[in-house]
Amino acid sequence: MRIKRFEAKDTQSAMAMVKRELGEDAVILATRSLPPAEKGARSRIEVMAAMDYDLDAILVEEKSKAALAPPAYGYQSVRRAAASDTARVESIAVAASVAGVEKPALLESHDLRLQFANLMQQGGGGKTVATGYRPETICLDESKSKKRSKRAEPNEVRQWRDQIVDRIRVAKQDGDRNSGPALIALVGATGVGKTTTAAKLAAWYTLRQGLRVALLSMDCYRIGATDQLRTYAQIMRLPCEIVLRRQDLARALARLQDKDIVIIDTAGKSPYDEAHVQELADWFRPCPDVEPHLVLSATSKKEDLQAILGAYGPLSVSSLILTKLDETRAYASLCQQVVASSLPVSYLSTGQRVPEDFLVASKEFLDTLFKQGWPAAVPYMRHY
Repeated sequence: MRIKRFEAKDTQSAMAMVKRELGEDAVILATRSLPPAEKGARSRIEVMAAMDYDLDAILVEEKSKAALAPPAYGYQSVRRAAASDTARVESIAVAASVAGVEKPALLESHDLRLQFANLMQQGGGGKTVATGYRPETICLDESKSKKRSKRAEPNEVRQWRDQIVDRIRVAKQDGDRNSGPALIALVGATGVGKTTTAAKLAAWYTLRQGLRVALLSMDCYRIGATDQLRTYAQIMRLPCEIVLRRQDLARALARLQDKDIVIIDTAGKSPYDEAHVQELADWFRPCPDVEPHLVLSATSKKEDLQAILGAYGPLSVSSLILTKLDETRAYASLCQQVVASSLPVSYLSTGQRVPEDFLVASKEFLDTLFKQGWPAAVPYMRHY
């Protein structure tokens, strides 16, 4: 924790100094007006700000780790530190208490450097990258300030990004089952592309793998959802079951026991609707072989991704399906949330076409997409 006091002629100048010295993620601890130093002089503004990570300490620690051993990316370490945001608030509160100000509100962070620092803290076996605080006072106008905080170089940012991407896991596709079909249930928020993805999955396993596939719809909320899935099933000449009541799900699955894979399309609702997730859990409880796959849209904001992952946790999600990868060129938030979830990625959707715009997740493709960008991934898709 680093705390600095900034003194300037007005609030706007003080905030500009905070932004330049501590970056976009600085937390404002307190502000106050200072009395004039002498008669006739104007009053000044004092701002106390802090940042909850030390970039220099992160770089030193990472360089020392790299010199001792090759990097190891443990996924359980991310899961162990799921309360990093809480720890961050507490650390800032402690620093504020020492400084004699009230507990500040945590500002939202959108900076890749901070996200990487948090992930590295979580992966360090409980060690804190930067501890304590170092109060520093700057009593200069913005125009006179000569201090400059160290900014991360582009190469360093790329290294951090690559290390985050390297933590992403890919789900293993189980081809052999002793008895009964594989039951894949697509769950997720509204508008992430579950029904289209269900059709792509069915086409993939039917045309590419030669398996016996059936479709099943549980979407009794959205108008036309069942008709859409029925149309896909008719085109591919696949059986399609429509289940509108909880007690009918087990019966429908029993009628499909001769299939290799049953793909279940569920209704999408707001991730903040706890009753909906509980309803899904009640539907799946009599059918323990159902494997929920959480569908995430690459265009979702970081906060929405966090909310979706948290909301569908009670379903014991087995893997993630990433959709709409073609509709964005910014993948930082998606990578961070996938790593933080500790869930593997099973399938990828790269467009609206059925069945062309679909891939079984592979580490090679994810590395290409997230490290080099969409243009580099397009040729890879053509030869997939």
